[in-house]
Amino acid sequence: MRNKSFIIFWGVIILSFTACKNHSKFNSDDWNEGDGLTFSYRDGMVDDLLQSYKLKGLKYQEVIHLLHRPQQSNKSEMVYEIEELRKPGKPHYVKQLILSLKDSVVTDAKIYEHTDKK
Repeated sequence: MRNKSFIIFWGVIILSFTACKNHSKFNSDDWNEGDGLTFSYRDGMVDDLLQSYKLKGLKYQEVIHLLHRPQQSNKSEMVYEIEELRKPGKPHYVKQLILSLKDSVVTDAKIYEHTDKK
């Protein structure tokens, strides 16, 4: 009986850590941590960023202050790479945070995910 309780206890502990391993609080410095192509912490932070920060209504410079420079941008959107898993020669899986802009103000924030069918 004692052995069964021990196994259940450790099973719950391990399950708790594996379920929560990838989620963390948003931190501006960690968000920008990476080599310019990959960003180690973004996937774990993006949910907290979207839930805890009001991105809609922020001005372009406020976004830059919070998230640093995007990997892609134009007058209508800013794109932050979250994760990209590659097959040789072409992306296999892409996850991005896309901020829509109008007159340099964020009007929408959404996650874009795409997986190649090949």
